[in-house]
Amino acid sequence: MLVLVSKNQQFKQLHQYYINRKDNPLRKKQSIIALCGKLIRVLFTIGRKSVDYDPQKLLGKERLMQIQLVV
Repeated sequence: MLVLVSKNQQFKQLHQYYINRKDNPLRKKQSIIALCGKLIRVLFTIGRKSVDYDPQKLLGKERLMQIQLVV
């Protein structure tokens, strides 16, 4: 997960959001664990529905707005 956070822009944004958000900020390791769960859900959906990875679906409109407010 650490390599994914450093190389993938969307996971990097989510990590920064989780540790810097105003309400209930997570510690760095807590954020990594939350992102592990996110990765599992993404991989399950890709395998189950046979769809391509879409970074826009990963974040969604609401999360993008929240990330922009924090960062």
